[in-house]
Amino acid sequence: MFLNALEHMARRKLLLIVGILSFLFLLLFWHGIASADPQSMKSDGGLPATDADMAYAALSIAGSMLSVMVWGLTIILGASILPDELDAGRMSIWAALPQSRFKVYASTALAPLVVSVIIGYILFGLTAVITSFYAPFTPSSIPLAIVSMPVWLSATWAFVILFSMILGKIPAMLITFILEGFAVGMGNLFELGKGVEELHEAGIYTVARVVTFVLPFERGYRSLQMGLLPKATILEEALAFLGFGGDLPLWEVIYPAVWAAVLFFLGYRIFLHKDL
Repeated sequence: MFLNALEHMARRKLLLIVGILSFLFLLLFWHGIASADPQSMKSDGGLPATDADMAYAALSIAGSMLSVMVWGLTIILGASILPDELDAGRMSIWAALPQSRFKVYASTALAPLVVSVIIGYILFGLTAVITSFYAPFTPSSIPLAIVSMPVWLSATWAFVILFSMILGKIPAMLITFILEGFAVGMGNLFELGKGVEELHEAGIYTVARVVTFVLPFERGYRSLQMGLLPKATILEEALAFLGFGGDLPLWEVIYPAVWAAVLFFLGYRIFLHKDL
């Protein structure tokens, strides 16, 4: 079933479109960083920025754009695979074979996550490599970045898989896109509040904390950026206001994966009682 799901996605023009867009993005990013003038970046004291500062800025901007692309791919593939297989009647064939329903469900549902994670590794990895050619830097924690990729995308994947079986693929896509944007905004506010104690008294900060816990879509992305970005630079404080910088406690790093596992199990319970 897993290979069948991969073959199903390979037939879709979406992957071809993502491949073309990825190539164009990397080409434009390469051209942009190659033409950047490091001397144009100054610190607060008027000193030229270092290579690490340039890398920090480039990867922060690129990461924001790449996250939208990878998020979107995860949502569209995740919302499509199970409904399409059910509508085509292929799921009943797989379920009739001597194997458990969980294997049928897991093998089919995991395919979109695997594809999205691989594409995420390629895009973020090549962006970091291109950056290092023009602004050599040392990532803060490569292992953290590697582990964070599947943790980050699993939250979105599990959510859209679950709701695609409840509401159908189009409503599931729309709801996930809307909630993703809301969660990112609240996550930025939550991170900002860590450095601005006065904000803790505001009701909106309490809302941000609750939303970040209930919808941890962007926690994994923050830990991914924490691992990929260079160590402390003069730009870190300024970019913190865009949602980057600072430390995440361990529970915030692993929580999205636990949350995704719970939703994945709930999705299986729904699949278990479906009439295939």
